[in-house]
Amino acid sequence: MKKFVSIIFFTLVSLGCFATDEPKLFSLFPIPLKSNYLFVERNKDAIDCMKIVNVELRNLIGKCIQVVPFDPNEMKTVFVEMDSYPNGIYIVLAKDVYGKIIESAKFVINR
Repeated sequence: MKKFVSIIFFTLVSLGCFATDEPKLFSLFPIPLKSNYLFVERNKDAIDCMKIVNVELRNLIGKCIQVVPFDPNEMKTVFVEMDSYPNGIYIVLAKDVYGKIIESAKFVINR
């Protein structure tokens, strides 16, 4: 159990340790999630926002739940069927064409 808690702590700390003054590449809404849809919107002011090719939804232990392609011509994409997931903390990863994580964000499902 101690190892499991250490892994979760390390994951949360590592996701937050790369904070910079640059604008976020995307934003999530609504937060906390109480509906069936989670929207991911590009930040048009961020220089690298067009590098996002897909976004992944993962639970806190790292299991990939959904992968949604991000159309370069659209400013927004959506995760659907969110009502099938239990309350908790989830992570959204934005990846580039090479599969490299270029940004991450966490959110809470609270119904």
